[in-house]
Amino acid sequence: MTALPDGLRAAPLTAGDAAELTAVSRACEEHDTGQAEWSEADAMAIAGRPSLEFGRDTVGIRDGDALVAFGLQLGVRLTFVHVLPAYRGRGIGTWLLRWSQDAARAIGADVTAQEIATTEHAATALLEAHGYRKRWESWAFEITLDREPPAPALPEGYAIRDFAPGRDERVAYDVIQRAFSEWPEYHPTAFDDWAATTLGRPGFAPPLLGLAERDGEVVGAVALIEDDDVGWIEQLAVAREHRGAGLGRALLGHAFGTTWRRGRRRCGLGTDERTGARGLYERVGMHVRKTYAEYGKAL
Repeated sequence: MTALPDGLRAAPLTAGDAAELTAVSRACEEHDTGQAEWSEADAMAIAGRPSLEFGRDTVGIRDGDALVAFGLQLGVRLTFVHVLPAYRGRGIGTWLLRWSQDAARAIGADVTAQEIATTEHAATALLEAHGYRKRWESWAFEITLDREPPAPALPEGYAIRDFAPGRDERVAYDVIQRAFSEWPEYHPTAFDDWAATTLGRPGFAPPLLGLAERDGEVVGAVALIEDDDVGWIEQLAVAREHRGAGLGRALLGHAFGTTWRRGRRRCGLGTDERTGARGLYERVGMHVRKTYAEYGKAL
């Protein structure tokens, strides 16, 4: 691997770097897209994943004591890379690109990938110049809640209730993973990692995980996280045999209502072309706020 520019050094991140990592992420997002998404709770939740090995899966680039760039390998699919705008054009992005490929190989991945906003033209050019190709497009949706949403219209025989700690951990995980596993190129998340980033995320409360039931069986789920004035739908899943009756729309409505009752007036979610769900989100009044593309390269 080529050397970093003079004066910069690379070392693995630690759990204590969450605040600095968040500051770098938010500065990059503000510069590249006009709006920051990352929060310190996100960084803390990721740091709590049992599968994360800081020495293998993370790297921070420092100028003196200041963090100016980082790489984070999250599972076998995505690497997150950020370089502060003032430090771009010096070869740091290229160094991190090579690091990301080595990090992906170290966990046995056969593909390395990064998701970037379509406004990040320099990053797009860098990835394409190194053999990365666009895999699919994704979108960040949002809806403004100007009044309390009506109670969702549930299909007959179904109900939605809050997550019950000590009882629902496995059933919630199972219904989400079964639904997500139908996506092309989806890599399952281990239960302990899912629990760390969902149930163990700072600020989690049982109303943030709604479970849909029929005849006592959990057949759908919607998981929210909260940042500032936004409720973010992190996961929305309906078991295959229960689709087509409006349960997904009802879970969305439940999430909007929970967001309102907890004092937030915007609700967002992310999805991509693999899910085929864009039309549903547009029909309930959500609009695209940002567009991203995932770029990947075979290893």
